[in-house]
Amino acid sequence: MRLNTILQAGKRIIIGICCLCLAGCWDMIEVNELAIVNLVGMDRDPDNGKYTISYQVINPEGVATQKGGGMKAPVYTYRIEAFTPGDITDNLYDIIPRRPFYDHYQGVIVTERFAEAGMNELINFFEKQPDRRSTIYLFVTDAPLSDIMNTYIPIERLPGRAGRSILELKSRYSDQSSQQARAKDFAENMENFKLTVLPVIRLSALPSAPTAERFDSIDANEGNFQVKGGAVFKQDRMIGKLKDSEMTWYYLLSGQMGILYQSLLVNERRVDVQAPEPKVRRQLSLVSGRPVLHMDINAEMQILNNTQNEPLTMQNMEEIKLKFKQAVEKQASDFFDETKQKGWDLLGIEAQIRSSKGREWAAAKRDKELWKNAKLELSVKSTINTIGNTINPYKKRDNDGERTH
Repeated sequence: MRLNTILQAGKRIIIGICCLCLAGCWDMIEVNELAIVNLVGMDRDPDNGKYTISYQVINPEGVATQKGGGMKAPVYTYRIEAFTPGDITDNLYDIIPRRPFYDHYQGVIVTERFAEAGMNELINFFEKQPDRRSTIYLFVTDAPLSDIMNTYIPIERLPGRAGRSILELKSRYSDQSSQQARAKDFAENMENFKLTVLPVIRLSALPSAPTAERFDSIDANEGNFQVKGGAVFKQDRMIGKLKDSEMTWYYLLSGQMGILYQSLLVNERRVDVQAPEPKVRRQLSLVSGRPVLHMDINAEMQILNNTQNEPLTMQNMEEIKLKFKQAVEKQASDFFDETKQKGWDLLGIEAQIRSSKGREWAAAKRDKELWKNAKLELSVKSTINTIGNTINPYKKRDNDGERTH
C-alpha cells in the first residue's frame, strides 16, 4: 500500500512539473494589436512601374452598433507606394500602428491599366505568402482606384464583404456571374491556355461623399458598388471586356450558369422564363480535320410572367419551348462566332485540343491556330415546370360582363 501511494504521488509530481514546462499561448496576439485587412486595391503606373496599394482596415468601433454615439467609419484606407511587391509590406509599417492581418480579407481590386500590363508578378507574390489566401476573389475596376476604395457602402458596411457577397449572390441567382474568379483559378489558367474572365466592379453613380454622412442617405444607388460585365484575360494580361448580355452566354456555354433568364415573344405576347442551373454536356471531335464542339443544353424552365391571350395548354407550352430553343441557340452561336473573330477562345477549345489523345489529334496539336476554325453545334432541350398559384393568368370582365384579358 505504501509503495502504491508513493508511486501515485510521484506521478502527480511529474505531471505537475510537465505542466509548468508547457509554453502555453506565448505567440497569442490580442485583437486590439491587429489591423484586420478587409479589401485590397492595386494600381500600377505603366510609365515608371510604381505600385499604388490601398489597404482597407476594419475599424471595430465603426462596425459595431453604436448607441447614442455618432456614426464612425467602418474601415480606414491606407495607401502605400512602392516599386516592388516586396517593398509594399515594408512600407506599410511606416504608417500603420498595428500588425496587418490578411487571413480574412475578401478580395483584391486591380485597375484596368494594371490588368492590361500583366498580373504575373502579383500572382507569384500571392502564391508565396502563407497568410495571403488563394481563394480570394479578384476584381477589375474601370473607375479610379481612389473612388472605389473611399466609397461607403449601404447595408453591408464593409466594402470588401459587399463586393464578395454581390458576386456570390449573382453567381447563384443571375446569369451574369460565377464564383470561379479566385486567385487560384487565375493562376491555374495562366498555364493551361484557358482564358479567364474576372468580374468588373464599378460605381453605380458619382462617388459618394467621403464622410460617414453617406449612411444617412436613403438613395442606395448613389455611389454604390456594381458588379457588371467581365474582363477577359489571356494568361496574365487583360485583352478585352464582355458586356452583361455577353456574360450570360459565356457562363452558359462554359457550364457555370446559376439561372438563365429569357424573355420570349410567343403569339405576339411576352413570356418570361427562367431555367435554374441548366445542364451542359460538351464533346469535341474532329470532322475532316476541323474541330467541332458539340454541346447539349438541358433546361428545366419555369414561367415567371405570361401575358398571352392563350391558355397554357400542352400545345402552347410546346410553342414556348420552341421559342426558347431558337432564342438560346441563336444568341449562344452568335456569341461564339463574335468572340472567335476577336481571337478569344473563351470555351477553352485550344486547351482541350492539346489535352486530347489519339492519332487523329497528333496533327491537330501541331497547328496552334486550329481552334479558330472550330465549329459549334448546339442542341437545346427543355421542359416546363409551372410555378405560382395559377397556371393561366387571371381575366377581368368588361362592362358587358364578358371576360377579357
